[in-house]
Amino acid sequence: MKIISIAMMAVLAIGTYVVMSSLYTVDEVEQVIITQFGKPVGDPVTEAGLKFKIPFIQEVNPIDKRVLEWDGNPSDMPTKDKLYISVDLFARWRITDPLQYFLRLRDERSAQSRLDDILGSETRNAIAKHELIEIIRTTKDRVPLRDSLLTDEERKLNMGTWCRSRRDAKGSKRRSLPQRPRR
Repeated sequence: MKIISIAMMAVLAIGTYVVMSSLYTVDEVEQVIITQFGKPVGDPVTEAGLKFKIPFIQEVNPIDKRVLEWDGNPSDMPTKDKLYISVDLFARWRITDPLQYFLRLRDERSAQSRLDDILGSETRNAIAKHELIEIIRTTKDRVPLRDSLLTDEERKLNMGTWCRSRRDAKGSKRRSLPQRPRR
């Protein structure tokens, strides 16, 4: 009798463990990719709630659904007229296709690194194509300069804008003055 109750308790404990291993929750601010032996299985889970998976075989990979922040390192960039301007970059981004994101990048650290490479170099190229006065001077009716390499579809998206001032620790704005070329 004692052995039967111990065996029943063991079976109950193992059953509970298996059931708990097959349940997972998806938060409202995340989406999930289910992988089986490292490869994505099925469509991404984007709705919040309690979900099921195959225990011990499938793994849950959460991906953030919120707007994420990228903050580049401040750097001095040369303009077309060989003056240096201090630029502090930032961007806000969101993962719209979680499956492609997972297949190409796997995690947020890889995405941040990729953004460092792309946004830093493209900004440097854009700054180098224009003279300082074109970058910082604005008038009432001046239309912002757009890069001539953009296609019509990219121009219609109207993505992003340049920020030419930054805030110090106290929250006040400061503007970096151009420096003469280094020799």
